[in-house]
Amino acid sequence: MDAKENAAVTILIPHFQTLDSIKLCLRSLRKYTRLPCRVRVLDNGSRDASLDYLRSVPWIDLVASGRPNDIWKAHFEALNAAVPLVTTPYFLLMHSDTYVHHPGWLDYLLDIADAGYAAVGPRHQRVPVRTPFWLPAALLQHLRTRELAPGVPALRSFCALYETAPFRRLGCRFSTIDSLDITCGVNEELVRAGQRIRGLSALTLSRYLFHASAVTLMTQGVPPVTRAETKDACARGTSYVDHRTYRRSQNCQHQFLQRAATRAILADDTLDA
Repeated sequence: MDAKENAAVTILIPHFQTLDSIKLCLRSLRKYTRLPCRVRVLDNGSRDASLDYLRSVPWIDLVASGRPNDIWKAHFEALNAAVPLVTTPYFLLMHSDTYVHHPGWLDYLLDIADAGYAAVGPRHQRVPVRTPFWLPAALLQHLRTRELAPGVPALRSFCALYETAPFRRLGCRFSTIDSLDITCGVNEELVRAGQRIRGLSALTLSRYLFHASAVTLMTQGVPPVTRAETKDACARGTSYVDHRTYRRSQNCQHQFLQRAATRAILADDTLDA
């Protein structure tokens, strides 16, 4: 993967103090991305070793967002400031706890977008590791069409590809209401304007990437909340993850880190060069 002038995609990754996570995220991008693209990490005031690491990676653009991290708000405000600077036909939102593991991942998303979709991405919040115990449940999820608003397919922000031109023409901006994903309002605006968006199931995307979710929260030691508290907690900018999701994310993250290929990427310092 090279950041070339003819890149079609700019990848935008908000970040706050997740050294191991962002290292695996970037190294997996470096190893498994065939198409030329630009990678911009939007750091929201990190004060730990992750910032030194990011400064040492020459093939990314490190952008200090100037926004102190507050879990939720800094994330989408950093993206809103970054999108107007994008010069590529597409941009892709990615979380620092999203790890690609197939060289065709970006080609796959772009092929769908080129078929006439202004946005394409996951319709489920997490894409777990493929295991015999997970696959039956994933098959059931795969058959279910998920919407976050009437007539608007779900499209989550941890790996969401947008066409730059219609996004800007409509003046779209990321935000959140209650505990909904920051893409929900944008997706609805695109659909109401006649654009098409495509949500992909976790079963489909598990061929290409892994996302456990909430790793930034877990890394910072933010405690989970009860399901009844999630809406108020999100509004306060604190935790929006309940106990069950918290435990599930920890287990999935552990499974993925135990893979030999994952350990090899973390041990390969040449991917930073």
